[in-house]
Amino acid sequence: MPGLVIIGAQWGDEGKGKITDYLGENADFVVRFQGGNNAGHTIVVDGVTFKLQTLPSGVLRPGKTAVIGNGVVINMKELSGEIKRVVDAGGSIDGLKISDRAHMIINYHQRLDGAEEKYRGSLPVGTTKKGIGPTYQDKIARIGFRVGDLFEEDLLKEKIGFITSYKKDLLNMMGVGEGDLFDEPLFDRMMKWRDMIGKYVCDTSDLINNALDEGKRVLFEGAQGAMLDIDHGTYPYVTSSSTCAGGACSGAGVPPSAINHVVGCLKAYTTRVGEGPMVSGLEGEEEKKLQTLGGEVGTVTGRNRRCGWLDLVQARHSARLCGFTSIALTKIDVLCGYDEVKVCVGYEIDGEVVTKFPSSISKLNRAKPVYKTMKGWGHWDDADKMVKKGYDSLPQEAKDYIELIEKELDAPVDIISIGPGREDTIIRRSPWHS
Repeated sequence: MPGLVIIGAQWGDEGKGKITDYLGENADFVVRFQGGNNAGHTIVVDGVTFKLQTLPSGVLRPGKTAVIGNGVVINMKELSGEIKRVVDAGGSIDGLKISDRAHMIINYHQRLDGAEEKYRGSLPVGTTKKGIGPTYQDKIARIGFRVGDLFEEDLLKEKIGFITSYKKDLLNMMGVGEGDLFDEPLFDRMMKWRDMIGKYVCDTSDLINNALDEGKRVLFEGAQGAMLDIDHGTYPYVTSSSTCAGGACSGAGVPPSAINHVVGCLKAYTTRVGEGPMVSGLEGEEEKKLQTLGGEVGTVTGRNRRCGWLDLVQARHSARLCGFTSIALTKIDVLCGYDEVKVCVGYEIDGEVVTKFPSSISKLNRAKPVYKTMKGWGHWDDADKMVKKGYDSLPQEAKDYIELIEKELDAPVDIISIGPGREDTIIRRSPWHS
């Protein structure tokens, strides 16, 4: 049962979309197992840029089965637009499958998202306002709408009756109002959704497990990053789902024994969108330089990402939680031209240097980075030649940087992205190895 999970090793935006798309060439199935349209994956194929938010990155590979698993929350309007953009650009969604257990984002979820921020005072979470959190809240409260509900009209009408009444009261209590949310009857809207996705809906857990039993290669694609995990991330500045490798089991409906390999996607420096601590974060011109060189603007939010040097204290935390068997290092090309590069190897907190990632937000806010300074490397012009030559084509200083990462995370760097394109990738060893 060759199952491989790709996890963001930081706070998301590590380049998972490109790596998933690249490894998807040798996969039979690509499965999204958590998150929603708050996570954007950018993929460049033959010069064409695709920005995916709900569709699995593998949908761009012909002949693959691309699965939206039960752990994903789906905005049907956004999914419709995303499908259209892929098809208009020459892609196909013939292999798309959608779990009948996945929950749906309703427009009142978006209206409620962030409504409580006004009560938080100086402690805002920085939500994307996509309705993700309120949808997961309803899932846990057992009042959510699942895709399978679309095919049981009597049950659906009964649920709509009591849930919409409750949501109207809640909207007014939170001071955001109903507006035009209920101008179109929710049942009528849901019937349109059923017409749109009906042929793609099935029990995806059964589908995936059968594929694994048949020896097919299944790639599980995480959204966001390990540091946004609801349990193990920088709570409360996290997302509403399990973003670590274990989330693939519950979010796709497979046993732990189905997972053979876990690839940690690690950006060569650190970025973060929104609120929350980031110990190695830079300021002023230093940060602006990294933002500019790396094109660090959020795919979904449009906000500039906060930037800093690579934080190995944080990355070790992710590696321990997820059990990385290999690392995919991305955007190392962005650091080309620096005379020196720094790596955070410890935190100084109240006069003591620690190398384990604290759970306390107040400690993280007081932490100062302890850096190891390394010699930088020059620019490279011909990525094609470098890819053909492989790892040996990298400057020695870049190799030293990579070897430090391998030592600190106790995992080999098997994939190195040296540019934005699908083809700008050096493979030292395939993560599909047995």
